[in-house]
Amino acid sequence: MNAKSLITAAAAALLIAGVAAVGFNGQGVSTADLTAGAFPNRLPHSIDLPDSKMGVEQRVTELSPDRLFPKDASVDFKNGDTGREYHRNDGSLERIEVFYKSMPYMPMQLKWRATIGVDGVTYTSDSAFWSDGTRKRVGERLADGTYSIVTYFKDGTTENERTLLAADGSALYHRVTTENGLLLYIGEKTKDGIEEKTFAENGNPVKYTLRSIFRTKKIEYYGDSGKPKMDVTMESTKFTVIYFGPDGKPTQKRVIGFGGMDVFVYENGVPKYQQFWQRMNPFDAKKGAESVWQLYSVARIDANEKPYWKLWFYTGAQYAGKTIPNFSYESKDGLPTEDSKLVEVNTYSEAGCLKVKILQNAQYGDPIEKTQFPQDRGCSTMTLPLDLMKEIPDPAPITKVPDPEPHY
Repeated sequence: MNAKSLITAAAAALLIAGVAAVGFNGQGVSTADLTAGAFPNRLPHSIDLPDSKMGVEQRVTELSPDRLFPKDASVDFKNGDTGREYHRNDGSLERIEVFYKSMPYMPMQLKWRATIGVDGVTYTSDSAFWSDGTRKRVGERLADGTYSIVTYFKDGTTENERTLLAADGSALYHRVTTENGLLLYIGEKTKDGIEEKTFAENGNPVKYTLRSIFRTKKIEYYGDSGKPKMDVTMESTKFTVIYFGPDGKPTQKRVIGFGGMDVFVYENGVPKYQQFWQRMNPFDAKKGAESVWQLYSVARIDANEKPYWKLWFYTGAQYAGKTIPNFSYESKDGLPTEDSKLVEVNTYSEAGCLKVKILQNAQYGDPIEKTQFPQDRGCSTMTLPLDLMKEIPDPAPITKVPDPEPHY
């Protein structure tokens, strides 16, 4: 059972089998040389002293009558446990049994056992037991090649964890519950990717992650309150992060792409205004350089994040550190600019002076009224919306959604 788990907690489901089997050779033979050619007149038994890291004190292997293959083996573990492995006539491993450290005048208690397929490697079933003999774990190879694992609390009947592994050992499903049946964790492989949800004992979510080739997502919460703190989505072309206050209402959203970053600011959970910051060095930033940002536009937005007033600035090296208006759109009927039937468009010179004012019947409609302002008759400037232009601190910079961390 090769356990390359893609779901964080699935590694724990394999632990019992892994610890018990570590003292045995995965190919069904002792690590000692058992070939007849090496020792033509060999004894019917072989003693192997494995590396101490395996937790094995000694393994004694009984050979087949022709002394070509291992038949049975007895294993003594450093913690006092003992084990027995049984082989088929061709030397392939067929069954493993591990017993708790024996106590005087007490019968031996089975700790773990497993049956192995005809290839001598693939597990077909395994079971583990608490020291009093009640069941601790049941594993079974299903007809479709998947491997089902269920672990129990010490009463031997209340389910603790349930896991389903693919034939290659990757995790398909994992669930953890308390003795009272409360769900603490569920992870599964879906069409969208590897999805994981962690819950507090009060039932509220405390963490969510989704991992796939092209998209990852994570949600962090304020403790066990069930209220989100940060929602991050990472796609191949952009990152989106939403920040929330302790009351669960959004305070800010950032959408970061190759060429720039949109910042949405909320007030009492309602979208208020939007900034777009142009990334002046996108190619250098992609190579690891620190990004250089310049404010490109600001907008007043409605509850659906649609702008009804927007102002663009001149940008570029010669405008670095300056905020000079370029042109603006303004809806005159209260609708979002893209839906408005009456839009005012103002165009400014590089000095920030109003040049042309056009009233048109839609954002890109025909002009209704046009006014030009000759530049030799003075400069009419607009009052800049300084409250919309200030740089907004990032509450928590975006970090990569971490890969699953096996916990044992």
